[in-house]
Amino acid sequence: MAAISEALRHDLQQPEFSEGYAESFLDTFIATQLKVLREQNGWSQTQLAEKMGKKQTVISRSENVNYSSWNISTLKQYARAFRLRLRVSFETYGSLIDEVANFSKENLQRSPRECDHDLAGTPPKAEKKEPVEKPSLGQLAPGPMPASATQGTANVQDQRPSYRARLLQFDRRKKPLRSSVSDLLRGQYQEAS
Repeated sequence: MAAISEALRHDLQQPEFSEGYAESFLDTFIATQLKVLREQNGWSQTQLAEKMGKKQTVISRSENVNYSSWNISTLKQYARAFRLRLRVSFETYGSLIDEVANFSKENLQRSPRECDHDLAGTPPKAEKKEPVEKPSLGQLAPGPMPASATQGTANVQDQRPSYRARLLQFDRRKKPLRSSVSDLLRGQYQEAS
């Protein structure tokens, strides 16, 4: 893990790489967290769309890691539906190293307002958790979603240069991994051919 972090630290010093990588990771982070929060609430895309007064295709498009036309107003609507607050913040490139290392389903989940222990002034219940083997950083590389996951949606393709092919592929001896958000969250990875 340390070697990957060091390789990422080195690559983030290059302006072209760091900008593209940060933008791609942001898109992946937002899309993945929207899906995780929707599933955490036990809602289908259609159910969430109804709560927000949107069409199901809007939800599907927003959960696509290749989508990058984020609108703050729409993200605020998601926050209200999830009973959470939205935070937008400018960060250093160096902070991206820890964000990438901690990118997991568990770390993307949030407690809604009515379950927020900080608001209630009570400590969260200690849950006994089974140790979970986390995938290596290279296995979480965002990539294109399979065609079956995007059928029936109006996908907006990013017009920026594609940095996704380089994301997290620091071990050049291994084949790159391509997985959808659903596959990543289930711990299933697919080697690119």
